[in-house]
Amino acid sequence: MRKKLQPTINILFIVGFMIMIQACSTTRDISADRSSQVSELPSPSTEIQEDTYKVRPGDEIEILVWEQPSFNTLTTVSRMGTIAIPLLGEISVIGLTKEELERTLEHQLEEYVRGEILLTVSIRNTDSMIVSVIGMVSRPDNYPVADQISIFRIIATAGGHTEMADLSRVKLYRQALPDTYVKLDLLDYLDTGQMNSEELLVRPGDIVYVPRRENVVREMSEFLRDVVVLFGIFRVFR
Repeated sequence: MRKKLQPTINILFIVGFMIMIQACSTTRDISADRSSQVSELPSPSTEIQEDTYKVRPGDEIEILVWEQPSFNTLTTVSRMGTIAIPLLGEISVIGLTKEELERTLEHQLEEYVRGEILLTVSIRNTDSMIVSVIGMVSRPDNYPVADQISIFRIIATAGGHTEMADLSRVKLYRQALPDTYVKLDLLDYLDTGQMNSEELLVRPGDIVYVPRRENVVREMSEFLRDVVVLFGIFRVFR
């Protein structure tokens, strides 16, 4: 009887040993996966930068006070560095971190709110919500954009192109790829009627550059050359 059971016991031992090896390898895989996930987590420096960010003019600030809706507000920091809060009036916030701003607001609210003051402060920098239009346009400047917009519309917002503009060589610099640019022939899009192309959509943070026509420079140089020749002729006749 023992002889018959011996092969069965050996088989069970081998199977158990294989399961144990598989479990160990699985554990190693899980540990490796966790290590890779930890390495992919954002570095703490991102949080430190947010904590040390100081309020600047143009920033958007949202203030919510628990069970005190009269003080809730969404406002923009003025050029003077102040914000206006209902009942509290104007408060100087320029140069304050988020933590300093919260302490300032708590101190101001102590005169109106009894007990513990619970508030939430959100600071949003709006510098990235613009599109820069430069080059041969009537009003080169930064223009606020909340969402994607057609390049034709943003050029029109900048007063349109000038007579010296070359619309066949417009360059679009994407915020996501600042070291490269997309070269656009806007005249071709106008001729073919493909003005709603995905390629023509400008997004916040992008830069639109409208270059000068090359023949304008060439015509000016030829004009100056003719002027020199004419002055030479007049000098000869004198």
